[in-house]
Amino acid sequence: MPFWNDSTVEPKRQFRWLLYLPTNTGDPAAPAIQTYSIRSVKKPSFKVGETPVNFIGHQFKYPGRLTWQNVDVTLIDPIDPDTSGVLSKVIQASGYRIPDNLENASFSFSKASSVNALGTPRIVQIDAGDPNAAAATARNPREIEEWTLVNAWVVSVDFGQLSYTSEDLVEVKLNISYDYARYKGDFSESKGIVSVL
Repeated sequence: MPFWNDSTVEPKRQFRWLLYLPTNTGDPAAPAIQTYSIRSVKKPSFKVGETPVNFIGHQFKYPGRLTWQNVDVTLIDPIDPDTSGVLSKVIQASGYRIPDNLENASFSFSKASSVNALGTPRIVQIDAGDPNAAAATARNPREIEEWTLVNAWVVSVDFGQLSYTSEDLVEVKLNISYDYARYKGDFSESKGIVSVL
């Protein structure tokens, strides 16, 4: 039976999610990126390379390396907490210094400092919860899917665009690279946590 004919079956929805960007900037006063300031995120994806083998008039393909594709995040930039300021601190903690003297010009990025500066991003999808059930059976929204980006670091930050002709919120675009993603799904009590990647 199709899911739309069964009221007990609920599909995953694009708007039910949270992204956790903890950041480790070394400054206890600098907050992590607030979840409510994150407007959209692209879920992890991967691509498997292919190696062709030619034989006379034919071509046969063999799978190669699996490469995880970067994740794009769009955030709004509130005044307080200042998202642009937090991301600037992440870049500094990753190893960047303005090269205004010889000492600062000697610094550069390392994978360890870049990964440590961003922390471990997690994308969590949730269900609707059940606020209208009887008090004994009512429940809060629960996690139904989780992606953890392992060894993640910031590839690029676009601090947005300003225009006298627009009343839109300022958006910041963030591009994140990572080695691989861990997936957890089906958090129901009857099945436990299923991890496939």
